[in-house]
Amino acid sequence: MSQQPLFGEEAVAGRVSPPEPGLYLGTSGWSYADWEGSLYPAGLAPQGRLAEYARHYTTVEIDSTFYGIPRRSTVERWRGISPEGFLFAAKFPREITHERRLAGAEGEARRFVETMALLGDRLGPLLVQLPPSFDVEGMGVLEDFLGSLPGGFRYAVEVRHSSWLRSGLAELLRERGVALALVDRPGMPRMEEATAGFVYIRWIGDRREFPSHHTAPRRDRREDLRWWAERVRGFLEEGREVFAYANNHYQNHSPTTLRQFLEVYREGRGG
Repeated sequence: MSQQPLFGEEAVAGRVSPPEPGLYLGTSGWSYADWEGSLYPAGLAPQGRLAEYARHYTTVEIDSTFYGIPRRSTVERWRGISPEGFLFAAKFPREITHERRLAGAEGEARRFVETMALLGDRLGPLLVQLPPSFDVEGMGVLEDFLGSLPGGFRYAVEVRHSSWLRSGLAELLRERGVALALVDRPGMPRMEEATAGFVYIRWIGDRREFPSHHTAPRRDRREDLRWWAERVRGFLEEGREVFAYANNHYQNHSPTTLRQFLEVYREGRGG
């Protein structure tokens, strides 16, 4: 049996609204056959998953863009399928972030942004996910890269090397209005500093712990989510929008992560 929509009974056909004003909750990707019977009806065709997904959530982080810039026709199809109020976040391709390590990638980055701009009012933040080996020595490269990006879009940067923790990264991002991605994953401490008018959160977990068969939760993360709920409440009170995405590797079943987060968030506010 599929789950009830997170945004509740007030949603109307053709339009979705966040479960709380300014709070966009979604998963990292949507094309998972493992979710049949929990989020998706059994036997749902792969091409029908996005439309069904958008009945439950108001945003999604596109994982497939990490592997290459999508076709313009694909992006236009995503826009056509999604309801008004739905927002897509997307990762910059790995050719830019991992292979070229941002250097000399300005043209490819611009092409990516221009392609994703076809989403129009369905476009949310764009994520620059740096590889674990990209340390603080690349600060200048990152600064130049951010300065070359087209204006008028929301960008977030995720770092995966501990050397960034004692650097001027937050100041750099704040000056450019870029969000520091706040992650929950092994090897990096939790960060809670907002550097832009919106916040980008990723509940990532450990791929080695839950490599496959993402059909149901296999780890209790309620206390972790309660910690995050307190931070999210503070961000929203400051007037920032929050985009938070759950990966299957966090507790083996992203839809459960989102539902549990919303439960503890509402418990904390007394609602």
